Amino acid sequence: MALAPELVLDIVGEILLLLPPDDPASLARASLVCKPWQRLLSGRAFRRRYRAFHGTPPLLGFLHDHYARGAVAAPRFVPAVCPSPIPQPAAALGLSSYRDWSVIDCRHGRVLFDIFDDLSTSLVVWQPVTGRHHPLPHPPILGRLHGAAVLCANRRGCDHLDCHGGPFRVLLLGLDFITRTVMQVQTYSSETRAWNFSARHDLRHHVARKPSTLIGDCIYFRLDSARTALLRFAIMPMEDGSLGFADIRGSQVCIWSKNIIDTEVSAGWEQCGVIELEALIPESCNQACVVGSVESSYVIFVNNGVGVFPVELKSGRVGKISEPGHYDAVFPFMSFYTPSSPS
Repeated sequence: MALAPELVLDIVGEILLLLPPDDPASLARASLVCKPWQRLLSGRAFRRRYRAFHGTPPLLGFLHDHYARGAVAAPRFVPAVCPSPIPQPAAALGLSSYRDWSVIDCRHGRVLFDIFDDLSTSLVVWQPVTGRHHPLPHPPILGRLHGAAVLCANRRGCDHLDCHGGPFRVLLLGLDFITRTVMQVQTYSSETRAWNFSARHDLRHHVARKPSTLIGDCIYFRLDSARTALLRFAIMPMEDGSLGFADIRGSQVCIWSKNIIDTEVSAGWEQCGVIELEALIPESCNQACVVGSVESSYVIFVNNGVGVFPVELKSGRVGKISEPGHYDAVFPFMSFYTPSSPS
């Protein structure tokens, strides 16, 4: 007795659920088998089960500002999977004619770009999975930005596994064009489509244009002073909810943490781990530096002149994503990628 078509499709769904999320091409190939499989894979029910089953979104690659002849040419996406479902941002956004634009943040399936022209700043939020992009109104800040963050704005609680199509917020930090010492903080809501003034702070240090990190309801930015401007490190959330950073000293990756939860506990920096770099990365050299980290995983990115290597700090596993080049800061893009609905 033959099984009912519905039962067969249920069994197929259980099998397809096991396909690895870090190989999105396998799902794309499966969707080409027949229309029932395509409808199954593109349906909300399967996408929801697939995300819940696998948990943390896979690393599809990272974005960075590609330098050519000493000047920023354009942001570039470096894939971690092959073939990659993510296009290059210049082609996807039609911004190849701009000479001065850069990636300034990437989080929750969204990428934030800064386009600078004379004294005005334009911002664009891009959703690589859907291909949509959202030009934002000019922010009420004169001069170049000194820090920005994009994040999900779902008030009902969100696991951030597939929220790139929902509401978002942009947090903006800019140095006052007149005083040069006062930092303005502005927030943008995709729901109201407007900027709102949040705060002003008198800062003695500059906010570095480096990746920020989200811990709970707080965004942390790196401050640069005369003592730290030349240091190469990345801030990141620790597993216990504290704030951490990783840097390289000699042949070692040094990991530090700072309590930000219990105010009764000392808030100083404490070294909490050391990893021998030479045992993990071939051809490591004195130029090795930490250029980024993954918020949802205990992973840092190390550039040693040979390429960019993601290092899992717990397991010691190392991969390689890119070829030799200039990588001042990298912004990892984490997302599930499932086939779209049939047209």
